[in-house]
Parts: sequence; C-alpha cells; structure tokens
Amino acid sequence: MYIPIEDVEMLERYRPGGYHPARIGDHLHNRYEVIQKLGYGSYSTIWLASDKTLDRVVAVKSCTADANPHELNVLTRLSTSRQNPAVDPGKDLIPSILGTFTVNPPNGSHLCYVSTPAKMSIADTKDASYHRLFTLEVARSPSARLALAVCYLHSNGFVHGDIHDGNLMPITRFDSKELPPCIPSHAIIPVWLGKPSGDVTLPEARILLSDFGETFYPLDENKFESHTPLISRAPEAHLEAGVTPLSFPSDIWSLACTIWDIVGQSPLFEGFLASADDIICEHVEALGILPREWWDGTTLNGRSYRSWEGRFEDCVQQPRRAERMPNFEPAERDALFAMVRSMLSFKPESRPSAEDVLASEWMVKWALPECEKVWKS
Repeated sequence: MYIPIEDVEMLERYRPGGYHPARIGDHLHNRYEVIQKLGYGSYSTIWLASDKTLDRVVAVKSCTADANPHELNVLTRLSTSRQNPAVDPGKDLIPSILGTFTVNPPNGSHLCYVSTPAKMSIADTKDASYHRLFTLEVARSPSARLALAVCYLHSNGFVHGDIHDGNLMPITRFDSKELPPCIPSHAIIPVWLGKPSGDVTLPEARILLSDFGETFYPLDENKFESHTPLISRAPEAHLEAGVTPLSFPSDIWSLACTIWDIVGQSPLFEGFLASADDIICEHVEALGILPREWWDGTTLNGRSYRSWEGRFEDCVQQPRRAERMPNFEPAERDALFAMVRSMLSFKPESRPSAEDVLASEWMVKWALPECEKVWKS
C-alpha cells in the first residue's frame, strides 16, 4: 500500500493491531517526550524520550497492539530477582524496567515499557568500521560481560534463545490517496548514537544483553524452534528439530560464536545466503565429523576446506596485523581456543555451563580483568 522507505519499519504494520503512530514531539503518558527513533522490530518501535518527571533520557519500547507481553514478563522477573548485583554482576547487564504504561487508539491499546537507552549494538559498531575490529582490551571486556549476563540468565532458569552480535521522510501511498489516521504522516529513520569499533575505548565497553522476545523457561516449556541467526545457531536446532527441546547449551553455542565475532573481523561460520545445511558443513569443516547419530555420510566434496586454525588466522590474527593492531599472543590464543572449542561441542550435554565458561583460563586471566577496569572507571 505504501512506498517502501529504506531503514524504516514495514509501513503496512501501521493498522489496527499494529504499530502506534508515534511522532517526534509526542508526549506519551503525559511524561515522556519523544526525541528520536532508536529502532524497530516486527512487534515494536523503540524511541529515545525525555522523562519530564525525573529529567533524564530513557528508551521507550512501544509494542504493537497485537503483541504478546512475553518479553516484559521475562524482564520483570529478572529485574525483581533477589540476586544482589554486587554478588552477581550479571544482573546489571540485563535491561531494567523503569516503568510501564499504555497508549490507546487509533490502532488499539499498546503496552509500552521504559528502560535505560544504549548507544549501539556490537554488530552496528563493527559495521561502521572499515576494518571491523576492536582493540584487544575492548574485545575482552564485552566477551566477559556477555558471559556474565548469560550466566545470570541461566542461574534464574531462563534460556535467552537469540544471542548474536539490533531523518524525516514523507510517507506516500502507491495510489496517492490520503493517509488514514492509523499511520504517521512522516517516517522516521532510526538515529545512530554509536561510533566505529576501532574508536571504542575500554570505559565505553559496557554492554547490555537485549531482545528477550525468544527467551524461555525450559522447566516450564519445551521449545524446539530457534530463530537465532544461522551462523550462531546451535546444530541441534537443525539436526534434532522437533525431537529434543532446546535448553541452556544452545545459548552456550551462540555465546561462543558471538565471542569469536567480537574478537575477530568476521564470523567463525560464514553464512551469506547460506542454508542450514550449508552451516552444518561449515561446522564439520571447522570442528570435525558430527556425532554418529547425526552423520549421514555426506561428503564435503567441492567445498574449500577451512580449518579451525585457518579460520582464526584469517578472521582474527591476519586482519589485526594488517591494521598494525596487537595480535593474540600464544598463551592467550591457546586459552581462548580451549574455552571456545569446548563451548562448540556438537553434543549439547558436552558443553560447559555458563559458570564453567566464566571459570575458564581465558576469562580469568584476560577477559574478566578488563571488566574490572571498566567497573572501576
């Protein structure tokens, strides 16, 4: 119905049951003045707003009228956990719900919740850099903080389920007819408040784990389908689909892939236009033959073989040398290898727990100490 605009949500979702037609300058709940758009998803738009009551900047997530309040329920349970952030620092790495309210017509009743805004995603800051690399000290800190966040989630019984690296233009209908009241008159392109990865300093390497729309509680429900991007998706989601429910080990696999992506220039498993079978072939190339019950004897003929060590050299070490950035020294490289390789065990029951990951040599000697510097800065 509407002429598409690049980097803007699907405009047809502005309808009864869909997005709320917020605009810059709107006052939501008689308290939050909309400043700019931060982003959008299939079931929400996210806005940077000024909290006029407490005189601070916040993020307001406005859900579609037909959205399930699942994410809010998860975050509320995590926010009200009795675990002390001083004892479990992972709690501070999960977004806190600062308030909730609803906005009403023209498209229905929209649940909104308020949280602390973040500047950028890991993926966005890498995409903004021509070399897609963090300095070593910066790469270590988010890796540790992400592991702490996952550990906190798991200790509260939750599986995240989706761990991976989230202007003013007029809206025009194709038929040129007048716009209905369910859609705003102007589309707003999300603002980006970040910076290229190479410019990120250690004190700025404070991350929040976000997007809890796929989070589940495996003690209460069985989940078989994964929507994690293929390059970070655990193999059991494909090879045991519909048979074995996903659980905490699937997060550990995705965490390993994300840590590799943080420390390197490109992902461990290449996934451009790849199918699930293509990614499984990538797994076999890097990690070896699948367990017997998963292996059907398929050969990898015709594929260019890239070993685990070769991938590390191509994705991590060589790009750093090319940019005259410090490489991983042998001791740290071996410790990182040992940790990540264990997290990428094919069989879920063979992967370490999040607590085990945090107790690994690489975390203890290299990554967590960088976290300590951030907390003290």
